[in-house]
Amino acid sequence: MFPECIECRGVRGMCGIDPCPLLAEVRRQLPTMPSIRIEVLSGPSPPSLFVGRFGYPKVTAGPMASALSSSEDEPIAPADPAEMFGQPLEVVAGRHVNLVRGRHEVGVKDASRPDRILQTTQELALAARNVDVEMEFTNPVYIGSPPNFDSLSRPLGPTGEVRKAELTSHPVVPRKVDSVAEETDLLASVAIGELSSDGIGEAHLTRLLSAGILGVEERRRMVPTRWAITATDDMLGKQAWERVRDLPTIDKVEVYEATYLDNRFKVILTPGAWAFHMLECWMQGSLWGESEILGDHEEGKPRTSYASRVTGAYYSARLAVFEHLEARGRSGAALIWRDIGSGYWAPVGVWLIRETMREAMKQTPKVFDTLAEAVDHIAPNVAKPDDLRNCWFVTRTRQTRIDEWRIDELS
Repeated sequence: MFPECIECRGVRGMCGIDPCPLLAEVRRQLPTMPSIRIEVLSGPSPPSLFVGRFGYPKVTAGPMASALSSSEDEPIAPADPAEMFGQPLEVVAGRHVNLVRGRHEVGVKDASRPDRILQTTQELALAARNVDVEMEFTNPVYIGSPPNFDSLSRPLGPTGEVRKAELTSHPVVPRKVDSVAEETDLLASVAIGELSSDGIGEAHLTRLLSAGILGVEERRRMVPTRWAITATDDMLGKQAWERVRDLPTIDKVEVYEATYLDNRFKVILTPGAWAFHMLECWMQGSLWGESEILGDHEEGKPRTSYASRVTGAYYSARLAVFEHLEARGRSGAALIWRDIGSGYWAPVGVWLIRETMREAMKQTPKVFDTLAEAVDHIAPNVAKPDDLRNCWFVTRTRQTRIDEWRIDELS
């Protein structure tokens, strides 16, 4: 294990070893299917696609489809990983072992003038449920090894260079998706908001954004999948904040908790103007090893700079908080502590954070009169209590009280 591991998390190659030795060990722990060599694949897609980020603005993009027919016993992974919430880690981490990723080089601006392979990829992005795909590969693809990982998005199956791709069944496209995709003068952020309000989930929104289907026509771009996931959570979060910001504040300090796949969340909501602080600790024995506390925060309004320490998890967790506040018709501020233990031995993507946070916010909270009482309640149950007690969110509140006392004294 290298000092850079917690910063790199297997996606930046900071140790100079390719592939990441930690993720290679994860792959060895996952189940495999019998080895198959294919030159043509004809099978169902969840639907799913992948757009890479390396070489941007030249990227690789293409459909993902199962090497198994839909009639076989082994079901293909759902398009929305949130449907797997509650499943054990070996099931969740191996969900794409049977999905083959078609790779085709495109420029991100090609979204508005797609060739046939990219057009097929975009048609797949529109679909709401399984659709059959046929891909022909330039060279044989070998299926049977455990998936690779983009540690902040999802596990990935084998990859092949595509020379031909087409849908062989009719995609079912929600009416609202079809309508918004045809609107060539609608900003992508507005489109995301409209679709979400109509019940289109994050996974489908991410596919549409990634495939370059949303936005003003001349500005439509392919968006690497990892970036699209974070962008979707960020846009939905900022729109929710606009609806929450002027609501009456909660009147007590509340504590929520949830655990999934050895990811343990403690959430404190407090009265007052919007502020958000997320801290996480990779504990001894966890995938990236014991780390210093990683944290990002914002105050007054959603941040515009990237949360580079906590990364995509920040936006997924924040969205869940905004959703909760909006559903209650209240505003407030939030502090989140996440401990990641040794039981989380394979990264499965930030959807885990979003769904576990949503689960936490469904629980009946413990209620306290002050933030200090809430912190004292959860501190014994986090990895580094002193870091919690001295974090930005807590100390800013102390400073506010001191400033208010000084004003009272002067008056």
